Amino acid sequence: MQNSNIINLIISSSPFSQIDGKESVDLALVCAAFEQKVNLIFVDQGIFHLINNQDNSEFYDKNHDSQIKALEFYEIDQVYAEHESIQAFALTEGNLIESSQVINRKEINQMVASAQHTVTF
Repeated sequence: MQNSNIINLIISSSPFSQIDGKESVDLALVCAAFEQKVNLIFVDQGIFHLINNQDNSEFYDKNHDSQIKALEFYEIDQVYAEHESIQAFALTEGNLIESSQVINRKEINQMVASAQHTVTF
């Protein structure tokens, strides 16, 4: 059963290699402004958006962890990290920002099947 009020945004690109990650967060904020429920789902290299205390001084860019943490002010509290991606990069849940929730690939597939819209970055 699809839920027309849910929009999944799946982020698979790394935070500093492309603009996709920033665009996904911008889209999430726009959707939230129009009172849509947004699920941000980080997979593959996208998982690096959720790393705590990133050192991005070489990239001349704002901290992604600060940007992600600010999502709660826009009532976006569904931030998911794919378990398999965490393992693939030898990370732990302790490496991720506190507000992220770890889910597995099967759960992500269920979320995609039940949402009205899914956009992949």
